[in-house]
Amino acid sequence: MANHVALLLLLLLSLQLTASFSQQPGDDPDLPTLLKIKEQFGEQAALASWQPGTDHCNWAYAYCNQYRRVVAIFLQNVNITSTIPPAIGDLDQLHTISIDNIPGLHGPIPDTFGKLSRLSIFNIMRTSVSGSLPASLSRTNLTSVSFFGNMLTGRIPMSLQDLPHLTYFDASNNRLVGRIPPRLVSNGTRDSPLGLTLTNNRLTGPIPRTYARERYFMNFRVANNMLTGDAAFLFGRRKTVSDVDLSGNRLNFNLTGVVMPKNLLFLNMSRNRIYGGVPASLAQLKWLVTLDLSYNRLCGEIPTGGNMGRFKAEAYEHNKCLCGTPLPTC
Repeated sequence: MANHVALLLLLLLSLQLTASFSQQPGDDPDLPTLLKIKEQFGEQAALASWQPGTDHCNWAYAYCNQYRRVVAIFLQNVNITSTIPPAIGDLDQLHTISIDNIPGLHGPIPDTFGKLSRLSIFNIMRTSVSGSLPASLSRTNLTSVSFFGNMLTGRIPMSLQDLPHLTYFDASNNRLVGRIPPRLVSNGTRDSPLGLTLTNNRLTGPIPRTYARERYFMNFRVANNMLTGDAAFLFGRRKTVSDVDLSGNRLNFNLTGVVMPKNLLFLNMSRNRIYGGVPASLAQLKWLVTLDLSYNRLCGEIPTGGNMGRFKAEAYEHNKCLCGTPLPTC
């Protein structure tokens, strides 16, 4: 999340510099649309600068390119009580929408956003936005999405997996149901790191085995859902995976022979139905700083060596018959 915010801040600075060197107000095709957006937002003090007769490229929250076209909207920590204006979908040069920490924003994500063919970064975070994710978003050019911390319901549209450049998708802390689309994020033939975070929803079914093909995951977090079946295919010596959180599901597979990626930093598999033994490959991980295998059905002796000594008994408690340091001897 920190890297994601840093990139947005750099983009915001770039847009500010670009707007400051743009030409004087003239023929501005986005001006009527912005005024319509203001109207649809209602009487909001936060948009007081959006006044006819002033330069819209100097208005708060809307950012222009060198051609005076609005290419980004950033709304954060402002007092707005409204639904999302459908007219935003008429800003045909828009490539970034970032809306964060506006609890008064409610209602659905407009289907008109599907008209934004250039839209690449789309964030709606920590709001009261509800309803389902529009399938029309599959007609955009999304590369990075965060819907963290809203009230979204329904299924993740299967059509979103048709987005060819989507590498980061976060819809955690919502009320989504159904299955995970099998190709929701993919780096294709590129070497882009992937991020998939669906924690704290109501998703069901198995984790799609298609994710076994992806070698480079920045994070794979699906904690606190109702997922079932096998997840061993997420791991492997040739994989590059930093952060895996599978906790709080109903996953059921043998962990004994699983080979962990050498660069793994964070692993949480607690509160599942995982059986077998603690894999010996864990002792070979130099960078692992967090481990939680508690509340499963594991048995046998915990491997030693490497950095295994840093993990306390809490990492292994409430299993079937685990033993050895830091638990009682076998």
